[in-house]
Amino acid sequence: MGRRLLAPSALIILAAWGATRAAEAPPPRISADALRRHVAVLASDDMAGRAPGTAGARAAADYLRGELAGIGLEPLGAEGGFDQPVPMLGVRALPSSRLVLERFGEQRTFALGTDYVLLTSGDQTLVPRPVPVVFVGYGIVAPELDHDDYADVDVAGKVVVYLDGEPSSAEPGYFAGDQPTVYASPEAKQRTALARGAAGSILLPLGPAARREWAGWTRWATFEQLQPARDLPRHLSLALHPALAEWLLADSLHELDQVLAMQRANALRAFHLPVSLRFEGRFTTRPLTAPNLVARLPGADPRLSPTAVVVVAHYDHLGVGPEVGGDSVYNGAMDNAVGVAGTLEIARAISRLERRPRRSLLVVLSTGEEAGLLGTRHFVEHPPLPRSRMVAAVNVDGLAFLGPFGDLIAIGGELSDLGPTLARAVRPLGLEVSPPPEGAWSSRSFTLSDQLAFAEVGIPAVMVNEGFAGAGMSPELAMRRALEWMSRVYHSPLDDLAQPLDWNASARHAEALLRFVMTLLDDPRAPEWRRDAPYAYVRALSRAEEAR
Repeated sequence: MGRRLLAPSALIILAAWGATRAAEAPPPRISADALRRHVAVLASDDMAGRAPGTAGARAAADYLRGELAGIGLEPLGAEGGFDQPVPMLGVRALPSSRLVLERFGEQRTFALGTDYVLLTSGDQTLVPRPVPVVFVGYGIVAPELDHDDYADVDVAGKVVVYLDGEPSSAEPGYFAGDQPTVYASPEAKQRTALARGAAGSILLPLGPAARREWAGWTRWATFEQLQPARDLPRHLSLALHPALAEWLLADSLHELDQVLAMQRANALRAFHLPVSLRFEGRFTTRPLTAPNLVARLPGADPRLSPTAVVVVAHYDHLGVGPEVGGDSVYNGAMDNAVGVAGTLEIARAISRLERRPRRSLLVVLSTGEEAGLLGTRHFVEHPPLPRSRMVAAVNVDGLAFLGPFGDLIAIGGELSDLGPTLARAVRPLGLEVSPPPEGAWSSRSFTLSDQLAFAEVGIPAVMVNEGFAGAGMSPELAMRRALEWMSRVYHSPLDDLAQPLDWNASARHAEALLRFVMTLLDDPRAPEWRRDAPYAYVRALSRAEEAR
């Protein structure tokens, strides 16, 4: 369905209206103290890391309900409340699980947590009888790049072994050069293997960061794994310790040194291994329900108020896990108590405007993000208003906290009108919007947080991070500082209130998001995907279905 074009005179009137509104009052401010107050509650040890289905997460939800009501937002959840229940299943793999590989009649049993970790859990991971194992390079099928690691091999009923990462290239148009793409994630490779009938898949980390990645996987695997309560197709998926690569590839058509040479030459090929695999997982499971919290501030324009701009932030985190420096509470201060704090204060500022925006504001405080966007995927599958009426989604997954910044990075902003709209909205604040620098944010980043759930159903979505310019140091040094935080603090007990935090930077970031959201709320033109964006077709279908 095409959009009705506005006459030039109408555009002039709308522009004048926007200028008048901007001039009638100074833009609202965000209080650094208010952000600190929220984070002090949500990231306290009393909340025990806010893992879904725990007392800490329930306490966090109680606090957030009170805040939403205090702002004056309308409940938009079930039974007249703020809660939208999200059913889940919590699964833990037991050490008695048995992974057995056999080569030339010799069996070897591997230990969970030491030799391998499970990337998927549950009864569907069972491989009761030995099945062949096949090496499939990176395990990627990308038709638009003429790349198919499965082209010369049938993997139906077999277990595939794939390397981490993807082909390297100096050309930005081929697998985004040295930046990871959506094909690089283990989740994407699992789906590809499953679609080709594989009985299971094994991630084999071989890159220079293999040991660090393995440490991350083993720490992640100690937490309860959350899944949607409904039964989804899944298969055995595990990561193998890097030190076992030589053993796994021994006596094959291409042993480890040859595979590494082929990897360097971008010449990996599929081949069968002289190995068979069977797996019997043993698990504890528990059903649980955790709520999204959903609220609305109605718009003032009778024509536009049925539509909404969504501001989403996840309030869950990892809970209690392995000790680091004697601390086992994964508080999640910057991931993502501060994003929730920013969302609350953005909603509060908009609710206090003398003239309410034209569109409605929809606030979603989501659960289960850390487990694979469970809350937001449930939300878009059971929306409180038609998806075609949600004109945009702005994901607040963190705020600046390391220090001053002079630019912003719109993750996914290049896919729709949201990138240019953000640039216009924040320019009066002295901020620019920069492209993601090499080595920091990438196109894959768009797939790793709640904005993806909205995009998958066609809603233009974006996540806005602080950039690396104007930090009182070179952009290169500022980026290294951010990457160091990601490698040392992110998803660890160190992400708490004891770390040095620049609350003024957080408030400045939240004010930029506030200006952006206000612009979207008042603009009579809904944002659109670029025609070549992968989500544009879904948006067209959504509108067509509502029109019928």
